[in-house]
Amino acid sequence: MVRHGVGEDALQALVIALQMTGAQIYTSPYHEDGNLRAYDREEGYGFPVPSNLRDLLIGVDKMTF
Repeated sequence: MVRHGVGEDALQALVIALQMTGAQIYTSPYHEDGNLRAYDREEGYGFPVPSNLRDLLIGVDKMTF
């Protein structure tokens, strides 16, 4: 599946790309099943998500974003 994100400048495009990655991770069946881990001892993945998905954040992501 191909997705596109566009920003007014390079920084906005980067933020949007990172949020799209976070959204895809947090809405994946691997996350829902609990089979996805990014850290050994912490929960979370280190990617921001759009504001409408912030209720899905776990662990360190919940405290950071």
